[in-house]
Amino acid sequence: MQEKTRLVLVACVALASASCHGSSEGSRPEAGPAFAPPNAVRAHAVAPGESAVDVAKSSVSLSVIKDRDMTSPVVATLRLRDGAISLDGTPPSARLSVDLDSFDSSIPLRNERVRGIFFETSAIGWETADVTLPSIPADVVQALRVKKLVTHVVLEATLKVHGRTAPLSLLVDAGYTDDGRIWVKTASPAQVKISDLGLTSNLHRLSAICMHDSIDDVVNVTASFEFAAH
Repeated sequence: MQEKTRLVLVACVALASASCHGSSEGSRPEAGPAFAPPNAVRAHAVAPGESAVDVAKSSVSLSVIKDRDMTSPVVATLRLRDGAISLDGTPPSARLSVDLDSFDSSIPLRNERVRGIFFETSAIGWETADVTLPSIPADVVQALRVKKLVTHVVLEATLKVHGRTAPLSLLVDAGYTDDGRIWVKTASPAQVKISDLGLTSNLHRLSAICMHDSIDDVVNVTASFEFAAH
C-alpha cells in the first residue's frame, strides 16, 4: 500500500513539473476562477486635478526568454489596480499600480508559481508594482494639448517592486480620444532588469522548480492605458 501511494505521489510531481516546463508547446488550459487574484483591489483616492486610469481599458503585457529559446518566449498579462495622470499639476505627473497577483500566462500552474515564488504576492505590500512619473516634460504636455497627439516621446519613470526602486525609461505615443479621454501606449517595449529589483534569487528558485536551464534577466514590457476625461 505504501509503495502504491509513493508511485502516485511521484506521478503527481512529474505532471506538475511537466506543466510548468512545457510552457509554450501544445494547448494551453485557460485560467479559471480558481486562479483569480485572491487579494481585494485597494484603489487609491483620485486627487483633485487627476484623471483616473480606466483599468478595464488598460493592459500590461510581459515577455521573457526561457531556456535561451528566442522563438517561444513566455508571454503573460497583468491588470492594473489603479492609477491617475495630472497634466495640470506642478509638475505634470502620473502614477500607476500594477496588480502582480493578476499574472496570467494562460497556464494555471505557472501562474501560481510565478505569483508565489517569484513575486511572493502573499506578503503584505508585495502584491503590486508601482510606476511613478514624477515629472512629465512641459513641452510634451503643451504639444499634446495643441496637436492632440504626440509620438515617440521619452518619459523617465521609476518602478518600485518589493520596496526596491529602479529607473524605467519609456518610449510612448499619446493622444486624445474623440470624447476627451487621454490614451498612452508604449511605442516599443520597455526593458526591466530583474536584477535591478533584487529579485534574482527568486528567479533562480523559480527556474529550478520549473526545471528551466535559464530564464533571462530582462523582461520586455508593453502597455496601453486610457484615462478618464478631465
